[in-house]
Amino acid sequence: MVKYKAPLREYEFILREVLDIEKELGSYPEYSEATWDMIEMVSEQFAKINEDYWLPSAKEGDEVGVKFDNGNVIVPDSMKEATKIVIEGGLTQLFGHQEYGGMEFPNVISVLSDEMSCAANMSLGIYLGLTKGAYHCIHKHGSEEIRQRYLPKFLSGEWFGTMCLTEAHCGTDLGLIRTTATPDGDRYSVSGQKIFISCGEHDMAENIIHLVLARLPDAPKGVKGISLFLIPKYKVNEDGTLGDHNNVNCVSIEEKMGVHGSATCVMSFEDSEGYLIGELNEGLAAMFSMMNTERIAVGLQGLGQAEIAYQNALAYAKDRIQGRDLKGPKNPDDEADPLIVHPDIRRMLMRSKALIDSGRMLASWTALSIDKSEKDPDAKVRKEHNDLVELMTPIIKALLTDYGVEITSEMMQVFGGHGYIKEYGMEQFYRDVRIAPIWEGTNGIQALDLAGRKMPQHMGRLLRRFFHPALEFIDDNKDDDNMKEFVEPFGKALKGLQKTTLYMAQKGLSNPYEIGAAATDYLRQFGLVAMGYMWLLMLKVAYAKKDTDSYYEHKIITARFFFERILPETLSRAIAIGSGSKTMMSLPDEGFDSVHKFTGAAN
Repeated sequence: MVKYKAPLREYEFILREVLDIEKELGSYPEYSEATWDMIEMVSEQFAKINEDYWLPSAKEGDEVGVKFDNGNVIVPDSMKEATKIVIEGGLTQLFGHQEYGGMEFPNVISVLSDEMSCAANMSLGIYLGLTKGAYHCIHKHGSEEIRQRYLPKFLSGEWFGTMCLTEAHCGTDLGLIRTTATPDGDRYSVSGQKIFISCGEHDMAENIIHLVLARLPDAPKGVKGISLFLIPKYKVNEDGTLGDHNNVNCVSIEEKMGVHGSATCVMSFEDSEGYLIGELNEGLAAMFSMMNTERIAVGLQGLGQAEIAYQNALAYAKDRIQGRDLKGPKNPDDEADPLIVHPDIRRMLMRSKALIDSGRMLASWTALSIDKSEKDPDAKVRKEHNDLVELMTPIIKALLTDYGVEITSEMMQVFGGHGYIKEYGMEQFYRDVRIAPIWEGTNGIQALDLAGRKMPQHMGRLLRRFFHPALEFIDDNKDDDNMKEFVEPFGKALKGLQKTTLYMAQKGLSNPYEIGAAATDYLRQFGLVAMGYMWLLMLKVAYAKKDTDSYYEHKIITARFFFERILPETLSRAIAIGSGSKTMMSLPDEGFDSVHKFTGAAN
C-alpha cells in the first residue's frame, strides 16, 4: 500500500531557516499577510488534503483512468472529490491577485504546494497546474476586460485552463503551425486541430478556457507570425454567464504509458470565437510566460514523484529482512537483517535523498527570485532576479525530471521483484513521471535553450547572476573550518563549469554542432554545480544549529555524500564536452542501422 507524508520539516528548513522568506519578502505590501504562521497553517492544510484525498484517488486515476464518451471526458469520481476539497478549502485562490479574488501568496510557497500535489497524485496536479499557468499568462498579457471576465472564475475553481500548442505535424518547431485566426470585429474566428492537449476536455469544471496558438492569413511565416488567442469551451457573456457552445470539441484521447487520470486530448476548433492575448504576431512570447511557469511546475512533477518513491522505498528497506550485515548480524534474534544495512541499498537511498534535498532547495531558491522579479520596487533588482529565473528555468525542468525518472527507477530497484508488480505501487511512479522529461519542451530542447540561448545572451549577463554570488560565497567562506571540505571541491567544480562555458562559447562561434553536441552534458554539469551551491547554503545553517537537533547533523552527512559521490560527475561531463562533435556527426545515417544481411560464408 502506497504511503505519503508531506515533507513539511524540509520546507520549514528551506523556506524559514535558509531562505528566511519572512525577511526577504516581508517588505512587499502584497505579501504582508504571508507570515510564517499563516504559511504553516496553509501548508498543513495542503498536506492533509494531499495525504487524505489526493493520494487515495491516485490508484483509481491510474487503474480506471479517464473515459472518452462521444466527445466527453469523464474523470474518476475520487479525483473529482479530491479536486472539490481543494476548491472548497479556498486553496485555488492562494496564488491569485487580490483584485480578482486571490490571496496573493508568494510564488515560493507554490513550490511546496505543487510538489505535494505532484507526489500524491501527479495526474490530478496537472489540471490545477495548467489552470494556474493560464491564469498568469492572461494576467500578464490579457486586457483588463479579459482579466475581469475570466480570472475570478479561475480562482474560484469554476473554470479550468489549458495550453494548446502542438499540431500533428509540428511539436518543437511551432513555426509550422497551421491553425488559423480570422478577424471578426473585436474578436477572431479560429479553426484548426491541436494534439497532446493535457486536460483539454473533462467534467470537473463548468467551462474550460483554452490558450491557443494560431496565425492570421497574412501573418509572416515562421514563429514571427504566431499569435495567441483565448478560446472558451462555452462563450462567456458580458455579465460573466455562460453562452452557447463555442465549437470546441475533443475528437479523441490518447492511450498513454502513465498519468491515466489526466486526459490527453486531440482538440478541434471550428470557427471558434477567440480573443487576442498580447500583441498580434507576438503570441509565442506571450505563451512563453505560461510555458516557463509550466516548465518549473514540470520540474516539481519530477521532484514530487521522486519524493514519494523515496519514502516508500525507505519504509520497505527498513521493514524487509534479507541477508546479513557484512560486518555481522545487526539483529541476531531475527532470521535476517533489514535491507537498509546493505551498502548498495544505502547508496541508492542516499543518492536519492541528496538529489531530492538539493533539487527542492534549487526550486525554492529560484521561486524566491520569481517573487522578487515581480514585486521589488527597484527595476534593477527586478531585472537581476528575472535574469536568474530565465537561466535556471531550463535547468530545473530538465534536471529534476531526469532525476525524477532515475530516482523512481532506483527506488523500484530497492524493492527487487516486488517493485515491478502493481501491488506495491512503485511501477506507477515510474510510468507517471516518465512523461515529465518529454512535455513542455523535451529535455534536449531545455539543454539547447541553456547552451544556445541563455549562455550567450546579453554577453553572458544571465550566467553572471549565478556565477557572481557563488564566487562571493567561496570567498566569504574559504577560511571557515566547517565549510572548507565543501567549499574547496565546489570551487573546483565551479571553475570547471566556467572553463567549459568558455570552451563552448569559443567553439560554437565556428561550429554550431559543438553547442548541439555539448548541450545535454552542459546542462547536467551546470545543474550539479547549482545543486552544490544549494548544499553550501544549507550547510551554513546546518553547522550553526547542528548541536541543537540531530536533523542538522543528518543534513551535513547527506551533503558530504553529495560532494563525495555526486558532484565529481561534473568531471565526466566536462570530458565528454571537450571531445567535441566530430565523432558524433561523422557517422553517416546508414551507419546507425543494426540490421544487415550475412556477408556470406566465412573465409
